[in-house]
This record gives sequence, structure tokens and C-alpha cells, in this order.
Amino acid sequence: MKESKKLRFLDRTLGSFICFIFSRLHFFRPKGRGPVKNILLIELFEMGVATMLNPTVEYIHQKIENPNIYCITLEGMKNSWKRLNVIPDENIYAISGKNLFSFCTSLVKQIHELRKKKIDLILDFELFMRIPAMISFMIKSKYRAGFYKYELEGLYRGSFYDFKCSFNQNTHISKNFLAITKTALNFEYEYPNYKGNVSSLELNPPKYYPNPILNKKVKDKIKEVYPEYESNKIIVIAPDVGGNLAIRNYPKENFVKVARSLLDEYQDHLIILCGTRADFNTCAYIKERVANNRCLNFAGKTSLDELFELIHIAELLISNDNGPVHFAAIVQTRTLALFSTDSPFMYGPLGKKCVILYSFYHCSPCISAFNHKHSKCRNNLCLQTIKPETVIEHVKKMLKDQVNYGTINNTIPYL
Repeated sequence: MKESKKLRFLDRTLGSFICFIFSRLHFFRPKGRGPVKNILLIELFEMGVATMLNPTVEYIHQKIENPNIYCITLEGMKNSWKRLNVIPDENIYAISGKNLFSFCTSLVKQIHELRKKKIDLILDFELFMRIPAMISFMIKSKYRAGFYKYELEGLYRGSFYDFKCSFNQNTHISKNFLAITKTALNFEYEYPNYKGNVSSLELNPPKYYPNPILNKKVKDKIKEVYPEYESNKIIVIAPDVGGNLAIRNYPKENFVKVARSLLDEYQDHLIILCGTRADFNTCAYIKERVANNRCLNFAGKTSLDELFELIHIAELLISNDNGPVHFAAIVQTRTLALFSTDSPFMYGPLGKKCVILYSFYHCSPCISAFNHKHSKCRNNLCLQTIKPETVIEHVKKMLKDQVNYGTINNTIPYL
């Protein structure tokens, strides 16, 4: 939905105008007073980013006794929020992302419902889109907080936040989220905010609690496809980011070479290709060319809960920069992440068992908060330059724990 050209156009044009009007109306709004108890988090579009908000939720609980935390997100992200177990299911409000009409109608409905909750504080974690800012204005609350442009050119989305915070493109997104939260909960009015340090020690992923029933269900599904499965070790590969951000995809032929080599090297291992139904053809292409019955196509065959458990029982995950690398951080599975258009220093997984491969091309990252994560690049040489042999070498080292976790290219810490 975020990639919709219509939505982007409306956000840039009509959204800017509406934010200007809301900013004028904000002058007549009574200044917020009183304690904060009911908090709404706005995070609409990013599946992996929901994981990055766990440190924020932990901080809220440290500062406020028994807070009521709500979230508004897209329908497609709702299950991710539910799986994290950081907010009660009934407090997650979802907006339809099927098309622009359903988006608008469901948005009006959810705004109406949230206005009944007597929200004290809205924390808008979206990166300079105007639509989330407008949502924060339309939901009645004592206080609003979000990223503010200060002296940056462009990126206008009004001036109706009570607590403004700068966006730091040189630090991790979780730290940026925590900076907004600390600014608001500590009633900071410095210019610019946040004037303080955010420690990497505060960046903890959500906890995962294995489910024996779910574990058996996943293993039974593996046996259905590969009847010889008993205690084989598993390497999961997530080869397709999806149509919206296909520029993040490592070449399919390279995944074929990686899978073939690993299956030849590790005769007791299975390789399971995972993804949604939309990723089925990519996984089928890889499976067909690997031509080994120990390479299984599980795209579209698991629920989100089952995908978590599959990654949990795996020995290692290989993935593009996508949701699964953040899921692996939660379940504490070794992860080799292939980054390209996004900065690993900003979006690297929070877990302690990840190594990121990144080429440090001058043009990368080409998507950021400052272009609303939109790039016209159609030739991701920054990712293509990572050779299959490099991936294979790192996998072998990781399976022996002979790497420096939490690093880029096994050398540079990213948190």
C-alpha cells in the first residue's frame, strides 16, 4: 500500500496542504495537561519495524505503571504485532490495505474507535509521511509526538506535535524510536530533541516462547514434503522480499548456487525455502534448478506462527533484508542477512546472532526516510556484487560459530 503511486501523490500534495491547515488549527488547541496512561503507537507500513519497537514498549512500562498501549497499523502487519506479544491483541487496530478506497474507509472507522479510548499520548513512528501525522491530529489526545524536520529542506508535515524529535540517519531505527519516546515521556522541550544518549544495551528484541504443539505441526509439515525427515538439521532461505521492494532481492541464480553447494557439503541438512504465496514462483524456480529432494519449497505453506517456529528449529537463516531476519532475532537463530538498499547501521536485526553482508557501494543506501523509502534503482549491483562463494564461506563459519556476531562482513559492529 505504501508503494501506491496514488497514495504517494496524495500524501505529497493534498497531505502537505492538510498538514498546513492542521498546524493552524493546532494554535487554538488547549495545551495538554495531566499524566500519561493511554498511549497510541502509529506504525503503519513496515513488518520488521514492529520488532524494532520492542525497546520502546519496554521503556514505556519502565516509566508508567500499568500503561494501556494501543497500536494502529495496516491489516497486513496486524499478525506481526500479535505474534510479538508486546501489546494486547484487542488493542491492535488495523487499516485495510487492499486499495485506496478501503484504506480511507477503514481508516475513518478506526479513528472513530480510537477517539473513544481517551488517548493521552500519540507516538507517531512513521518517517515523514503526512498521512500518519494527519491520523495523529484526528485522534483526540492530550499530547502528540513524532519526527520533526527542524532545518531540513522539504519533508514538511506540519508543526502540530507537542513533542518534536529529530531523525538521526546515522543511528539505528530503534534508537530513533526510543528518542521520540524519551522526549515525550520526559516532557523534553529542547531544540532540537532528543538531547541525550540512547544506549545499545536498551535494544532488546521481544522474547520468544516455543510452543511444543506448533513445533510438532511444523515438523509434520516437513515430513509431508520430505518423508525421510527425522532429525535433519535445517537451513532456511527467504529468497524474495516481494513486489514492493524487489530491488532488495539477491539474484535467484546466486541462491541456486548457494543451495546446491550447501546441500553437497552438508549431506544431513535440509534447505527450506520460505515466503508468502506471492513468493511461490521464486522458490519454485530455485528448487527446480537446485534439483535436490532435500531442497523444499514452503512458500505459502506456513502461517506466521509456523514461520516463527520453522526459523526457531532451523540451524541458520539466509535472507534478504526483510521481515524474516527480524523474526530470527526474536527466536535467536543464527542469521546471514544480505543488505543492499537500506543501511544495516539503521535496520540491522536486534538479535545477537546475525552477520550482515553489505558491499558499501557509494549509492547505497538509496532508500531512506528522506525519500520515503522510494528508489528508482532497477539494477542492484550493490547486492549482485556479493558472490555466492562469499555467502557460502560465511555460512560455513557461522555453523561453527567462528564469526563475530552483530557485525557487517564479520568485522564492523552495526549496533
